[in-house]
Amino acid sequence: MKVSTVWKTLTITKDPFAVLSIKRNKSRKAITFRNGETYYLTWPQFRSFRDTYSLLPKYSITQVKDDLFKIKNQGSEAVCNSQFIPIMCDLMREFAINQIEEDSFYVKKEKFQAVGSKAMLICLQELKTGEYECDCQNKVVLDIGGFEGESAVYFWAKKAKKIVIYEPVAAHLKIIEKNIALNNINAEIFQMGIGNKNGTHLIYYNETDPGFGFLSKGTKKMEIKIRDVSEAIEESGATIAKFDCEGAEESLVQVPDEILRKIDYYIIEVHSSKIRRAILDKFQKSGFKIEKETRKPPSKFSVLAFTRTR
Repeated sequence: MKVSTVWKTLTITKDPFAVLSIKRNKSRKAITFRNGETYYLTWPQFRSFRDTYSLLPKYSITQVKDDLFKIKNQGSEAVCNSQFIPIMCDLMREFAINQIEEDSFYVKKEKFQAVGSKAMLICLQELKTGEYECDCQNKVVLDIGGFEGESAVYFWAKKAKKIVIYEPVAAHLKIIEKNIALNNINAEIFQMGIGNKNGTHLIYYNETDPGFGFLSKGTKKMEIKIRDVSEAIEESGATIAKFDCEGAEESLVQVPDEILRKIDYYIIEVHSSKIRRAILDKFQKSGFKIEKETRKPPSKFSVLAFTRTR
């Protein structure tokens, strides 16, 4: 362990030797923290508690099974594994979160309310970085890669006039429809991905999580409908566009400049350094300036925001 983590272990636990024992022997033991709580943990589980320890006093955390923990605070209650504890504790600082089913949650904060999976909660944590922050009041937003509708709810809470959503996975569309009804969103939904031309594309994957797309790999396969991205832009009537489509954002490089400029503001998650360079070059040559870039460590992803200048 690094000096900093050794020091933290010494200061947050009553028996640091028990922690060393579970690390060396890969065992599970009772670990008692300075706040008086005791949990039966393995080394990876202890690390989740250690890295979240500053937040723990705000919550009641009960161990339900070996790797299931019930987290409660005022207005929130959910069950998750130890790996998810840091995310859940972080989100519960800003959102009221209540579990509906094993992998279904209701989330509320002021004008924002949504239902979705644990993967949707991870997306909400990303939204906290401000990567989608923009002035969309009374504007149409083109949402490419709608996932479970969390970004549509976000833009609607920011007083957008309409959200045009593209999402190819049928199971995700069912959740999007729930969130549209829950928030009375003026929305238009297409069960499609985007690309350089209309057609279909075979995707290989393991899970239809936020990483599902052109760049995903796995043993399962799904054929999805593809919409020409130029047509999607032209017909949307949008002035703001968000692209989070796992590699398909590269299709923007082939869009004619005059069509690209129909949108005033783009928010684009890029999924490789190669795509990032191509997108930067295309937009700067097409009359846009980069407004901001949000890095997404530890991955090589980043979110680029462009404003049209001419």
